[in-house]
Amino acid sequence: MAPLCFAVVHVMDSFCVGDVFEKPWMGMVTSALASLIVFAPLPYTLPFVEWQWPEWQIIVMAISAGALIQLSQGLYFKALGNSEAGIVASYWSLVPAMVPIASFVVFGEHLSLITYVGITILIVSSIGFCKVDTNLKGRLDSLVYMIGASLMQTAMFLLEEIVFISVPYFVGFLFITAGIVITGSSFLIIPQNRILFKRNMPKLSSIAKLFVVIEVINLTALAFSQRAVDLGIPSLVAGVESTIPAYTFLISAILYVINHKFGDKLALKNIAKKFTLIGVMVIGVILIA
Repeated sequence: MAPLCFAVVHVMDSFCVGDVFEKPWMGMVTSALASLIVFAPLPYTLPFVEWQWPEWQIIVMAISAGALIQLSQGLYFKALGNSEAGIVASYWSLVPAMVPIASFVVFGEHLSLITYVGITILIVSSIGFCKVDTNLKGRLDSLVYMIGASLMQTAMFLLEEIVFISVPYFVGFLFITAGIVITGSSFLIIPQNRILFKRNMPKLSSIAKLFVVIEVINLTALAFSQRAVDLGIPSLVAGVESTIPAYTFLISAILYVINHKFGDKLALKNIAKKFTLIGVMVIGVILIA
C-alpha cells in the first residue's frame, strides 16, 4: 500500500508546488500543521495502548528521523519545481542503493558482488531519468536536490531500524511524527517567513482540506513503510518502494486525461523510455534486496 499512497502524494504535491506554494518551505509548514491530526485522538486511544517512555537517546533518534523526513521533503519540493512528479519520484530509488552502503558503514553488514551490481544499475538508471527529463535547464538541479534528499532518507531508515528495535511501533511512530511537526513548524520562527506565510494564508486556507487529505495519505504511507521496517529489512522496504515512479506516472497521466488541473501532460512524453527505466530500476532493487 505504501508505494501507491506515496504516488498519490507525489502527484498532489506537484500540483501544490506549481500552483499553490510561493516558496518550497511552505509545503513543510503545511505538512507539519496537518500532521497534528495524528495527536488529536491520543486522549481517547492512549488508555488502550501499551505505552512506555523510551530512553532519551531513542527519543532523540526518533525525532531526528522525523526531522530528516521533513528536511528531505524540502529538497523534494525544490526538485518538483523543476521536473515532473514521476521523474522526481524515480530519484527516490537512489535510497535502496544508498541504504546497503550505509548499513555496511554503520552496522558492518557485508555487501556481495550482486549488491554492487544492483547499486550500479540504480545509479545508471537515475542518470537515465535525468536525460529523459524534458526540462533541460532544471533537470540537473533536480537530480542534485534528490541526491541530497535520498541521503537524508537513508539516514532516516537506519535511525528507524534502531528506534523500532528499541520501542513498540506505535510509540516510535508518534515520536517520529513529532519530529516532522517540530521541524516543519520551526520555519515560522524566522520573522520574514511568518510574514510571507501570513500573506499567503487566504490562498492556503482555501484548500486547507486538500492539505489534510494529502497529509493523511502521506502519514498512512509512512505508517505502512515504518511498520514494514519494524517487521523486516530496511533495504527490502526501500526496494519495494522503488515501484513508486510507475504508480506516479500512471496516476499523473490518468488525471491529466480526466482533469488537466491535477495531471501533467509531460507524464505522457517518452512514456516507453520511462517504464523501461523503471523496469531496469526494479531489477537493480531485486539484486540489492
